[in-house]
Amino acid sequence: MLKTERSLRQEDIRSIDMKKIIVIAGTVDARQIAKKLIETGMSVIATVATGYGKELLNEREGIDVREGRLNAEELEKLIEETAAECLVDASHPYAKEISINAMEACGRLKIAYVRYERPETEKNYTNLIPVRDYEEAAKTAAGFPGNIFLTVGSNHIECFAKHTPDYKNRLYARVLPESGVLAKCEAAGLNANNIIALKGPFSEELNIQMLKHVKASVLVTKDSGDAGGTEEKIRAAEKLRIPVIMIRKPQIVYPNQVNRIEAVLDFVKRI
Repeated sequence: MLKTERSLRQEDIRSIDMKKIIVIAGTVDARQIAKKLIETGMSVIATVATGYGKELLNEREGIDVREGRLNAEELEKLIEETAAECLVDASHPYAKEISINAMEACGRLKIAYVRYERPETEKNYTNLIPVRDYEEAAKTAAGFPGNIFLTVGSNHIECFAKHTPDYKNRLYARVLPESGVLAKCEAAGLNANNIIALKGPFSEELNIQMLKHVKASVLVTKDSGDAGGTEEKIRAAEKLRIPVIMIRKPQIVYPNQVNRIEAVLDFVKRI
């Protein structure tokens, strides 16, 4: 009995001493980071923007998942509510706003911030066209004759529809099979003929088949790193001799940035 009581007291002490870490999730990498933090004995509070992201993280036991897009003030409240000691920003490489909000919140509350940034994909394809943003990508793609295959998500679909003449016959978007995502596509004027709603990852061969299916003359993508399937898309386009328009990552200066999951764990442990 005494041994049991002693074990319980030790367990209570460990739970009090647990480091509380907020992870801004949104990628496969974020789920891996959250899992490894828990395995090292830390308490993880993960934020996700969508119900789909919540479902993926809920598969991991021990993660406190909060759903919803948070501004800087809301992040501050979460940090204070959870008494978090560190925020790990593992949001999508192109989710610029949440990263800026997170840095502001951590700066005001003086807690540690670290950005996990996926390593960029090595791009050796000679027919790759880098562009600054979605609007430049839309205008560049519209200048090609024939059909356009979009693999950039749903948040900027309306920009491509706006700049593409006869877009209902030329624009094809591969997006997640979520009701909110499909609603964005429909609001931009796309219909079932224009939408390929599938969850990745996609192999090189599957990318080839999709490009052939829509008779694409150009592919538009983002540099989401190897975890985002960028390499498979580029290889597929190269085999079909289709140009690739690639939107560059947002240029943000982070106070602490790493590109390995192990480096995230090392940073958190040093706090």
